[in-house]
Amino acid sequence: MIDSHIHLSCKCYNQTFPYIDYDGKELTIAADGRREALIEEMKSRGVSCCIEPAIDVDSNELLINLSKESDGFIYPAVGNHPTRCINSKLRDFKKVRKFSEGDGIIAIGETGLDYHYERKDQHRLKQKVWFQWQINLADKLGLPLILHIRQADEDAVKILRRNRKKLHGGVYHCFCGGADIARIYTKEFGLSLGIGGTLLMKPEYRKRLEETVIATPIEYLLLETDGPYVKPERPDDVTGKKWAKARNTSLILPNIAEKIAELKCMMVKDVVRITEENTRRVFKLNNCALHSRYF
Repeated sequence: MIDSHIHLSCKCYNQTFPYIDYDGKELTIAADGRREALIEEMKSRGVSCCIEPAIDVDSNELLINLSKESDGFIYPAVGNHPTRCINSKLRDFKKVRKFSEGDGIIAIGETGLDYHYERKDQHRLKQKVWFQWQINLADKLGLPLILHIRQADEDAVKILRRNRKKLHGGVYHCFCGGADIARIYTKEFGLSLGIGGTLLMKPEYRKRLEETVIATPIEYLLLETDGPYVKPERPDDVTGKKWAKARNTSLILPNIAEKIAELKCMMVKDVVRITEENTRRVFKLNNCALHSRYF
């Protein structure tokens, strides 16, 4: 399994923390651990590698350093998230460009548009400027994009259509939309869809995504967690306070794969194999080790 989207350099992993686990039957909270021990546990449980995209300009340096320390387990993507770029300065374009020229960078992102929170018009304009700039950067380097698009598909599709010839593949991470918009991103732009914890949430949150997973060919799907964010539905035997403190991790990937297999009437091992092949193809990963403890 490959986690195509996680933020292991996030500061909330710096100290000892409880983390979400999956024992093959149900979601649980594991004993408190630290980042280093979590990564070793992920490896032992069949996670081949992870892809970590930037959240803001400063996070680029953190994730690149962690990637170097991980000995090929964490692949870095650099960029500037749409909700963070609104506070960026002109000098930050130069910073991101410099990070992108480092060794081992496999993608540009997170980039895109996020209209979830109310913002002034100039903030949305700044998001569009950064989105366009990062599309241009990815094109220059021949790299795929990691897209973060939230309640902004109409504008995002317009921008991508204007830049169709500049696209080198990529993924719409944490996809939660319907089958119709999914077809635009997959068939028209050749992008994949990142499927994560939303598929394990309450029925009212996951219903539309379930329909999309059923309708979308498996060749366009990638597994992700967006850890420490996008947690699954809280188990009944875990208190809300305890769940709030727990960090999401790649250890829930088997649960996501099982849900996809159930929806698509496939074997779980085939979902794991195909989604891993998809991730390797999209991001041109050749050195990622293969593990299969669960399957």
